[in-house]
Amino acid sequence: MYLLRNVPVLAGLPDAQLEGLVEQLTRLQVPAGRWIMREGEVADSVYIIASGRVEVVDERPPETLIRILRRGAVLGELALLREGTRSASARARRDTELLELSRAGFENLIQQAPSFALGLTRAMGAQLAASHTPVAYAAPPHTIAVVGIDRGAPVEKTAAELAAALSAFGSVTTLNGGELAAIDRAERDADRVILCAGADPEDAWSRTCVHDSDLVIALTSGTPDHVWMTEAPALRGCELIVLGSRVDDDTLAALQPREVQVIGNSSMRGAALEATARRLAGRSLGLVLSGGGARALAHLGALEELSAAGLRFDRVAGVSLGSLVGASVAMGLTAAEVGETFERAFQATNPTRDFTLPAYSLLRGTRARRLLVEVFGERRIEELPLRFFCVSCDLIEREPVVHRTGPIVEAVYPSFAIPGVFPPVARPDGRLLVDGGVLDNLPVETMARTGEGPVIAVDVTGGMGRFQQNQRPGVARIAKPARRLLTGSEAELPNLGETLVRTLTVGSVDTVASARLHADLVITPHVDGIGLMEWGAIDRARELGRRAAREALAADPELPARVAA
Repeated sequence: MYLLRNVPVLAGLPDAQLEGLVEQLTRLQVPAGRWIMREGEVADSVYIIASGRVEVVDERPPETLIRILRRGAVLGELALLREGTRSASARARRDTELLELSRAGFENLIQQAPSFALGLTRAMGAQLAASHTPVAYAAPPHTIAVVGIDRGAPVEKTAAELAAALSAFGSVTTLNGGELAAIDRAERDADRVILCAGADPEDAWSRTCVHDSDLVIALTSGTPDHVWMTEAPALRGCELIVLGSRVDDDTLAALQPREVQVIGNSSMRGAALEATARRLAGRSLGLVLSGGGARALAHLGALEELSAAGLRFDRVAGVSLGSLVGASVAMGLTAAEVGETFERAFQATNPTRDFTLPAYSLLRGTRARRLLVEVFGERRIEELPLRFFCVSCDLIEREPVVHRTGPIVEAVYPSFAIPGVFPPVARPDGRLLVDGGVLDNLPVETMARTGEGPVIAVDVTGGMGRFQQNQRPGVARIAKPARRLLTGSEAELPNLGETLVRTLTVGSVDTVASARLHADLVITPHVDGIGLMEWGAIDRARELGRRAAREALAADPELPARVAA
């Protein structure tokens, strides 16, 4: 009865009618990941969500999330009213309990309770507006559960520290036990609610916390308990915090977390939780760096100016060569240190000179890998002080691959493996990875859709322009007779490497334009005069990056204060 009284479309029903409705409802337990309804199925019942979370999706590839429903929401009523088939699919995002009402019971309720029909009409009006509108930005989580997935995890201490950090962004209530009514009261009274769960998945309060939170933070001090791993589907999509040296791949595969951070040094714990709080409050600053061949060297100058303006980032993303710059920033290197790394790598030991027979690619890629190992060693993405992802492209499935975990080298290398220049990267899972710029050369939308805060993007894609070989410094001009011999024409043409990079960039022009809609600031260095394989132009590119960042910040002088607020 308590739940039904708090379902908006049932709010006007008298107690007698609610009691009669209880007798008509059937309770269903749906495990996380299980489909509740599929698009095109004949509709014969409506559901009220008693606990858990349900995601409504459009299954047409690529699968699109439409909305997320929580306790008290009604699901499937539109198809019953139309006496038709389901217009979208729905699946349990968490272990979910549903109350099912048959078609006959639903129609009887409409006829006997005008207030129900009115409430239903209002709810449907809101839902129809979003029925096939993709969720561009996720809302920051309101109710957050902190769950220990091993007996040694300091759940209460971590929940208290997280609540203290979140209190900088509004009121916070922490609950260590209680019923659904207590959670409802806390959600009404506070901007955010922290549910402090135990470490026993069989405990009723722990189950309530997992099922009825917007986000689960799974906390472990090392290896999760086996009993939690058997409950892994209920935790999928969680944020995983490891207070230890490393997380194993089996745990990552089982939990499929949306974000992972390993805090091996206890002295870094406070800063890490504060950064987490900023992300969860939608107040963390993100940085996205595009690809663009040698033009990505302009990122170095832009970073220097952003740093000088006092901007500090919690999240970094990149694609192609931008992924190498981004990973360096996420590792904690200063803008000056990143610049020194690139000067050493691209001027002293150019990694793009290990040519090979062009059976698979122009380059072997061994120098590039060696460079990455020198910079990152065996470090993993989840061990970085800043959250980081980079993007590659799977040639088999023709889809982007977002790298959020695993060895940095194994993520960054395929992200800048330009097709034809570097050999594709064959993975044990059957993926064949190449430069992510093939599909998305400025992955702002991927970062922005989590709703974790403002995003600044640096786009060095540049324009294609007309190629003029005789204006390219440092490149030997090929005489007309030689060009005729090699190409059958005397026309000046870009070399093979530059042609491949230009083709790659052209393929993602539309995604770059779209990405600009999701960024709070886009810095666009004027790098058109730099060849896409002109690695000797590091000083010139760097200065162009500085100039573009200064101009962008001058055009919006309130930006540093606004994004830091």
